[in-house]
Amino acid sequence: MIRRWLSSALLALVTVVLISACSEVPEEDTTSLTFQEGAHYRVLEFPVHQDQSAPFIVEYLWVGCPYCQQFEPILQGYKQANPDVTFVRRHGSLTNRWIVDGRVFHAMDLLADHDVTPALLQFYASKAPNLPGSEDLVEFMEEHGFDADEVFAKADSEEVDAIMEANLTDMSQNDMRGVPAIVVNGRYLISNSLPENIATTDDYYALLDYLFTLE
Repeated sequence: MIRRWLSSALLALVTVVLISACSEVPEEDTTSLTFQEGAHYRVLEFPVHQDQSAPFIVEYLWVGCPYCQQFEPILQGYKQANPDVTFVRRHGSLTNRWIVDGRVFHAMDLLADHDVTPALLQFYASKAPNLPGSEDLVEFMEEHGFDADEVFAKADSEEVDAIMEANLTDMSQNDMRGVPAIVVNGRYLISNSLPENIATTDDYYALLDYLFTLE
């Protein structure tokens, strides 16, 4: 089903049509830092992934989102500097295309023995302003050691059904309207439109550090 959908005319949609829910990454600048609930972050009414041991970060994303692609090096930098922090990736389901991409994303994530997210984000970025079709994805899978038939079968599995349903529930009941959506310890959602005092990557890292100190 996923392979057939990817072969449809919907692939003619350009990325710009689908990124209305994507949010910009911080620009570079310097300023003093103070953090406020309601401005820099909000406490989720329905905490997510509470079975995960702290410290952890949950990122809700769409692999075709330019801002998610640009944001990846920032996350990787924090990950490298904080190896004790677990990163959980969850794919959004805001459009039919997001759902298809999310199924493929989670299928590969389940089958892989390493984090495929950076490579997949780079791959989608390389196809902009278009989106990859089934042949493009098969080529990517084969280049990264996947069996394409196995990936597409997993994408249509009940296991991935459950993940996608949980992702949709997390985002909808917590009113997450854009990606990337970053949640610290399953409770603190960083605002997509950050105040002006979050102007550099270091500022963003300081915000993450601060949120990890909260109960």
